[in-house]
Amino acid sequence: MSFGVGLLCCLIFFGVDIGALGTPLPTDHLLEAPGYAWIGGLCGFFYVASNILAVPRLGVGTSLALFVCAQVITACLVDNWGLVGVEVRPYTTWRILASLGAVFCVFVITKY
Repeated sequence: MSFGVGLLCCLIFFGVDIGALGTPLPTDHLLEAPGYAWIGGLCGFFYVASNILAVPRLGVGTSLALFVCAQVITACLVDNWGLVGVEVRPYTTWRILASLGAVFCVFVITKY
């Protein structure tokens, strides 16, 4: 149901964007995009699929806590190395401690 509603909303948005706003359709330059440009779609699929599999087994609280914790740690690593064009922000001791705190929170949510 969720994906059906999401698809319907995307189609409506696409129709309004193309029809009413006059945004041009993508051209051949889309095919020239580097391979890494498509990774976001694969990551999105992995995220949705793993949620579908994890929630019935782990519960919503544990699943959400795991995903948020993983996203926070990944974001800190992206900042640390300045990936995808963001300003470099070192993974300092305080950020590491905060990440470990997030991991501890996942443990507490899972245990209790």
